[in-house]
Amino acid sequence: MVVYNAICVSTLLYACEGWTPYRRHIRALDAFHIRCLQTILHVHWWDKIPHVQIRCRAGTTCLETILLRRQLMWLGHVIRMPGNRLPRSLACSELSCGRRSVWSQKKRFKDHIRSSLSKCGIPFNRFEELGGDREEWRAVCDRGLATFEQQHVDVAVAKCARRHQQRNQPHPTTMRQGSACTVCGRVCASAFGLRSHMCWHKETRWAASSSNQRTTKRQGRLV
Repeated sequence: MVVYNAICVSTLLYACEGWTPYRRHIRALDAFHIRCLQTILHVHWWDKIPHVQIRCRAGTTCLETILLRRQLMWLGHVIRMPGNRLPRSLACSELSCGRRSVWSQKKRFKDHIRSSLSKCGIPFNRFEELGGDREEWRAVCDRGLATFEQQHVDVAVAKCARRHQQRNQPHPTTMRQGSACTVCGRVCASAFGLRSHMCWHKETRWAASSSNQRTTKRQGRLV
């Protein structure tokens, strides 16, 4: 895991401090992260181990938490820069005129920073004040990221439990009248499945009757 974090994660998130990712980008990054952890831990998909347990075994967090930590650390570094520095001017300002071109990126970096601070419970109107002190900013980010990671784990566990509960419950269509076969009593999941099953009974009876007719004819010739 030390080599993975030092090489793979660092290469994957190179220059991520200036990214403005969408939710589809986060899902793709986290999917790659999980595949790498499965390879390291020798876990296969048919083992059916949840992603929360895989990250717990590896002693790591989801990739979104790692990405947020790096971006928040860089944001605090930018806030502590002098006002005449270019990164500080770009991070805390916006264009006075002009409009966004057609088919351009809809999400701004400032919008992403606001969303990241909201996920960690950091008020947007105080992040410059909190970022002025390095130790205080680090402590605030650590608390916010720990809360975000715990919420992420709770949502994943609740989703897994809800999926297992839905899987164990009978399908609503199985409770309808007429979903059970009148010949063998088999319960079908839908009306279409019941029709297909009844067609199978008809084919079976036709094959059996044809076989009996051929047997009768053969016995008649022998007589």
